[in-house]
Amino acid sequence: MFNWGFFFPPTPCQNPLCILFFKYRPFGMFLKDVMKEKTKGEASREQILEAALKLFIKKGYRGTSLEELCKATGFTKGGLYHHFNGKEDLYHQALKEFFNPGGLPDWICGDAENLESRIRSGFLDIDLSKKWIQARVGTKDDNGILQFYTFLYEATRRYPEFQNNIDTHDEAKHKALEEHFQKAQEKGEIRSDLNPRLLALELDALLQQLIYLRFVNPHIKTEKQLPLNLFENYWKRLV
Repeated sequence: MFNWGFFFPPTPCQNPLCILFFKYRPFGMFLKDVMKEKTKGEASREQILEAALKLFIKKGYRGTSLEELCKATGFTKGGLYHHFNGKEDLYHQALKEFFNPGGLPDWICGDAENLESRIRSGFLDIDLSKKWIQARVGTKDDNGILQFYTFLYEATRRYPEFQNNIDTHDEAKHKALEEHFQKAQEKGEIRSDLNPRLLALELDALLQQLIYLRFVNPHIKTEKQLPLNLFENYWKRLV
């Protein structure tokens, strides 16, 4: 329901129909104007959140000033305060957008010919994950991983509920992988004496570590064929 008093200044009559009369606007035109304003406001808010998030990821909450936020978003302090209650509120809302639970990676939830092709895609996804992190931080420098992890640590310590989001997402990921391993065992694709749950945890931990090493290890980050070679070596242990 519309908050009529919000859109118009006081009039001699506070009845909604009376307000429309004094504004001399057809009802359909009024609704169209309201929807335009709402869409414009939402677009501005999203623009601020996107620009602010990049800054918070790169410099952290304490390292980001209100002046820098204004410059990055293109809004004045008054413009920012129109949409948010202050820097803390902007930070919290940006984190909500970032940690909003999304779907699982395509290589886990998408179609695959068999488990072998699925896991191969997971290893090949390592470089895509690196590019995603670099884009989030806004740099092609390999030190971006340190800024990214610092951002995650600060955000989840300041707002523990976002750590719960991460944990929930990881549980869903592990559950899906466990089911893939179980089905592969039933089809005879991999050894039946391996624990599907532990395989899921091990694979996720391995890929996460490889993403990190793809940033920081001078040999691992330059060898283009390494993800595929690591996959082939990994798969031999399953069959």
